[in-house]
Amino acid sequence: MIVSKPKSTALIALGIFIIICFGVGGYAFNNVLNNSAGWLGYIVAGFFLPLGIILLLRQLVSYKIVHMGDVIKISYPFRFQQKQQKLKNLVCWKQTIIKTKNDPFKQLELKFDNLVLKLSLQENTNYEQIIKFLKRRVSKKEQK
Repeated sequence: MIVSKPKSTALIALGIFIIICFGVGGYAFNNVLNNSAGWLGYIVAGFFLPLGIILLLRQLVSYKIVHMGDVIKISYPFRFQQKQQKLKNLVCWKQTIIKTKNDPFKQLELKFDNLVLKLSLQENTNYEQIIKFLKRRVSKKEQK
């Protein structure tokens, strides 16, 4: 069974950015509350605090752990939700590769009847093992 979860480097990078957003937005909001900020303080607080909240919520809601085998289990720990799909119920899968300056961006998309699962090389662990597994087990369902 192959287990894929978000890479710690991606989580740390996004976490640092969220902390910076909360720090800058909180500082500006504190200045607004103390009446020591001008119009720029309102703009900075109004931009960075919602941005930090939205990114934090998005990260928590989209955090998923994927177990690949004959049954694909997708668990969302922060949503308290788990979904299961059998590999034979896979409608199709495709890998998208976009060439960038440094490394190519690779994204895998698995389509089921009522679920679309997306994994990317930069954000998920064991990406290459999942591709090999899919090519070995369900190569006929690959979209090109």
